[in-house]
Amino acid sequence: MNKKSAIIFFLILASVIATWLIEQNKPTNSSEVIAQMNQLIAADPRIKSHVWNYSNVAVGVIKTEVDEKDYARSLCAKFIQLGAKGVAVQVVDVLKLQNSGGEDWEEIAYARCD
Repeated sequence: MNKKSAIIFFLILASVIATWLIEQNKPTNSSEVIAQMNQLIAADPRIKSHVWNYSNVAVGVIKTEVDEKDYARSLCAKFIQLGAKGVAVQVVDVLKLQNSGGEDWEEIAYARCD
């Protein structure tokens, strides 16, 4: 094995180990906690739509009906009370998204629920 092959081998090995460590340390939420978070979202009349992407949830709201940053933080606080870990909340202007035909995804607030 020449020097170049050895370097490539160790870089691949390091990336595999890093990926494995990230996956092992990634917080996971039970199906019960996820169901409770979905119920909380569904019960909030200010949320017009939502979508989950791994551990991130994007909630569509009418921008003038909420204080965006406080709203994202309050959702995180409620998720934490339910026992959620590693979740992030993205608040999106649902009217702008609808008017653009789904093309203009404007994030108006973001909070990590740590």
